[in-house]
This record gives sequence, structure tokens and C-alpha cells, in this order.
Amino acid sequence: MLYWLDDLSAYPLVMLSIWLLGSQLLLPQDYQPLTFFRIFAKQLAAKVHPDPNRASSQQLISGSLALALVMLPTLGLLAPLYWLSDWPLVLDGLLLYFCLDFVYYRKQSHKITLAVSQQQNSRAKDLLQPLVLRQTQGLSSTGLCKATIEMLWLRTAKQWIGVSFWFLIGGGLAAVAYRLLLLCNQQWNDKQDNFRYFGRPAALLTQWASFPACLLTALLLALLTNLTGAFRQWQQATQLKLCLPQWLILGVLASALEVNLAGPVIYQQQKYQRQRLGPTRLPEVSDLLKSLKLNRQFQLYCAFLVFIFILLQSLLLIY
Repeated sequence: MLYWLDDLSAYPLVMLSIWLLGSQLLLPQDYQPLTFFRIFAKQLAAKVHPDPNRASSQQLISGSLALALVMLPTLGLLAPLYWLSDWPLVLDGLLLYFCLDFVYYRKQSHKITLAVSQQQNSRAKDLLQPLVLRQTQGLSSTGLCKATIEMLWLRTAKQWIGVSFWFLIGGGLAAVAYRLLLLCNQQWNDKQDNFRYFGRPAALLTQWASFPACLLTALLLALLTNLTGAFRQWQQATQLKLCLPQWLILGVLASALEVNLAGPVIYQQQKYQRQRLGPTRLPEVSDLLKSLKLNRQFQLYCAFLVFIFILLQSLLLIY
């Protein structure tokens, strides 16, 4: 029934092929299937969660049922396609391609960088706002650079490494399940007052499901840049008691870019105090450009590692 178990050795090759295809052929957002699920999740929340002042237990139950209503029918409709398909790996590749929408965010990061470098902060804020939960209208150029750097790398970890990780673990269905979980968490984020309890089931599951991706991203990035400096920042982050998946990535970034990351952030007019991480120097446009370049190098580095794995796997099969 699960054909991917028989073709497990082909999955790294399928993944590498989709990485290359996705980097060259970007599906417009209007035609991205995930756009439909974003609209559906938003409308579903409006129907089943009309009153954020209800009892917290009722909101937790509603949030759990809403999450199941988004994920289970979708997976239930996709699963029979594997039984009917003569090319299950092709189906897996298509599902992975639709789930890997990360390139769009990197392109938007380039546009934000260009706007900030031309001192068009208003345009940069408008470009950044749909990509993040925090409020952007009060951000300075430094704040825009910091927020864009954090957004880019957290998206890299969760939407690129995370989707790829679960694809290798469970094929296209696992990648779709994980991506829908991320989408629901983004739409019903529990940092927003009206989703504080309703969005908590999705938030908790996302935290656990994305932890392996955050850990892999942080370790690979540390190996690519400065492992010793990353460990120093991780020790500092431990003392500051930052969110574990977040400090793993921001710690190594602060070391690699030699800038200050994290710090206070505003969600829905409410300021959240986050401890600062890294040296005192604040990010500039040059650091944002360096972050984008490092992001590209990181992806090439990951592709190289996967290629080496495929090569070694092929040699073992031959001999």
C-alpha cells in the first residue's frame, strides 16, 4: 500500500531533482495550491471560531477539530492516488514541488533589500508585512534588515529543510501533512490574541514537527560558517532562555553575520520583550545582502551533500 517504502532509495534523487526544478521554475502564487488552503483555513477559523472570548477549553477543542478538518480530508483524497498511479514517485515529486514554495520568499527578500538600499522604507514595509506576523510599519531600516534576515532563515528551516526532511521520512503525503500544519499555524498563530487558545494545537504540533529541521539547519549552517562561534552564541541563548528552535538558528546567524539578532517585537500593537542575541552591532543592508548570499550557499551546500549521498548509495548498490 505504501509504495514509497519500496522506492526509498530513490527519494534523495527525487528530492534533489525537485530542488533544482523549484529553483528554476517558480509557480506564481495565484496558481499555488497552498493559496487555496490559506483562504480555506482563514474562512474556516471565521466559521468555527467566531468569539475569542469563549472558554479556553472550547477554543482548544475547536482549534484541534479545525486542524483535523484541514489535514485529514486532504490526505484522504491524496492517498488513493498512490493506489491508482503507475508512477508513485512522479506523484511524490509533484507533491514535493507544490509544498516547496520557499523560493518566493527569497525573491521577496531580494526586493526588500533593494527597497531598503534605495531608502524606500515604506515599500520595504509593504513587501515584508505579508511575510511576517509582526507589525512592520514602525520598523526602521535596521529593524527591516533584522526582520528580513530572521524571516528568511526561519522560512528556510521550516519550509525548505522541514518539508524535505519529512518527504524523506514519509514521502509526498508526509510533506503535504507537514506543510499544511505550517500553514495552519501561520494562519492561526497563537501570538495573536484572538487565536491564543484556538491556534495552540497547531502551534504545539508545529514546534515538535519543525524541531528536526531547525536543528539540521543550525548544525549545517554552523559547519558552513563558524562552528566555534555558533556554540558560544548557543550558550548565551541558553542563558537567555529563548525559544529552542529559534535560538539554534539565530545563534549561528548572529555568529556568522557578526550582528545582533532577536530583540523586542510587536504583534497586534502589543510589544513582546525578546532578549537580544549576538554582538552589539545592528544589521545593515550589507548584512542583509550577506545573509541572502549565505542562504544561496547554504542551499548549494545541502544539494552537494545530498548528491554525495546519492553517489555513495549508487556505489554501494553497484558493489
